[in-house]
Amino acid sequence: MLRALQVLNRVIEKIESCFATVFIGASTLITIAQVVTRYGFNHPLTWPEELCTLLLVWMTFFGSSLLLKKEQHIEIDFFTKLLPQRAQQALGLLNCVLMFGFLVVVAWGAYKLQFFQSRHYTVALGIPKNYFSLPVLISSVAMCFCILLSFLRRAIEFAAPDTNPKG
Repeated sequence: MLRALQVLNRVIEKIESCFATVFIGASTLITIAQVVTRYGFNHPLTWPEELCTLLLVWMTFFGSSLLLKKEQHIEIDFFTKLLPQRAQQALGLLNCVLMFGFLVVVAWGAYKLQFFQSRHYTVALGIPKNYFSLPVLISSVAMCFCILLSFLRRAIEFAAPDTNPKG
């Protein structure tokens, strides 16, 4: 079961990575087009700022989810490294529980926000404003899945007897 969850996690990671890459490229091209039309033709477009803001929000939350999957978020572990191995493992489990709880609250808030924001539209693009909070919901759910997987892996390591002889 753990292996199947890991495969699913890698598939989600690849999808997020592809979307983030496309959004970065699109944002770059849209910004270049806006600069050319504004300063080259003295006729600025009205929609690029909104679209680039939307793409930035999506890139930020997909990037955050990707960093969590690759365990590359900033971590201050000075005091944690001073603890014995068993305490470090227990703290890692507690960390997973706390992060999971936080992300459930964030996902629930983003879910409730979807209904409210779907009735309001952006000025230039005319799209529902919930498109701006949708990545919060999607990435929170993806991160919850990743943390659940990490918790299971850590719990298995914690439950396994220490096989490394010391001495």
